[in-house]
Amino acid sequence: MTRNGYWLSVALGGVAVILAITNAALFSNNRLQQAEINGRAQFIQQSVQLEGLYNEMVRALAELSARSNDEQLKSLLQGVGITFSVNGQGGGATGQSQPPRK
Repeated sequence: MTRNGYWLSVALGGVAVILAITNAALFSNNRLQQAEINGRAQFIQQSVQLEGLYNEMVRALAELSARSNDEQLKSLLQGVGITFSVNGQGGGATGQSQPPRK
């Protein structure tokens, strides 16, 4: 092996080591990002499962506010974007809007 061939082999070996270290760092970073995305997906899935319960809670609060004519509760619901109107005879609340999604 000539002197130039030796230095070329050393340089290529150094480049290979640098590329291996870069690959390991990128792999580690990718795994961390995948874990974060999986956590967010799990949160979204759990939120979807609880949506029916949240709707029932909002409906119950609106009906309670309408029945007892509770202005504080009504303003609390309006503060988060939930509006309703009271039927004349039944006294129940109707027309709830969904809370804004974040």
